[in-house]
Amino acid sequence: MRPRKAETPKDVHDSIDLVPEPKAAKAARDFVDERVRSHVPDETADVAVLLTSELVTNVVVHARTPMRLHVDVTDHAVRVAVADEVPRPPTERSNHESRLTGRGINLVKSLAAQWGVDPCPTGKTVWFELPA
Repeated sequence: MRPRKAETPKDVHDSIDLVPEPKAAKAARDFVDERVRSHVPDETADVAVLLTSELVTNVVVHARTPMRLHVDVTDHAVRVAVADEVPRPPTERSNHESRLTGRGINLVKSLAAQWGVDPCPTGKTVWFELPA
């Protein structure tokens, strides 16, 4: 695939509410892809979509609550945040090769420029940032 030059970023600030069901991960990937792809290099968009899928899947599997997905694109960064209704932070698990699941937070930790968990009155928000 030939690299494509991304357009100059314009501020993008958008969010969507999702329910904790398996199709939420695809909806989240599509939502993020549509908002970031034309503003950043393809590699950055691909990582944003992958990490978004991991965060949303964590909510579907572990929190099992409604969630809100936020996407912000500026000249400097892509920030994706997923808020759910469970205050307990996600757990980093061992990255042993025999594990088939449980690698989501490790992926976020490895691929994001920054990431974190912010407590909020109704649960928590897990977020990551990538350079734009």
